Amino acid sequence: MATNILSRKRTKYVTAKELAEELSTTTMQIYRIFKRQEMQEALIKIGEKAVRADKEKFYEILEQIYR
Repeated sequence: MATNILSRKRTKYVTAKELAEELSTTTMQIYRIFKRQEMQEALIKIGEKAVRADKEKFYEILEQIYR
């Protein structure tokens, strides 16, 4: 049985700059949020320094933290 390619969802990873623009805050504030223990499951490391976040997980965790 073949898996329908269209039924799979691709994860959207975003940079700190994109999140900062969306939330109207600074990139330093986003990086501070990234350093929290709860956020580690939403982050993915790209290369040696670059970090990106799974957008949906980021907002889920953010909602739980700042409820």
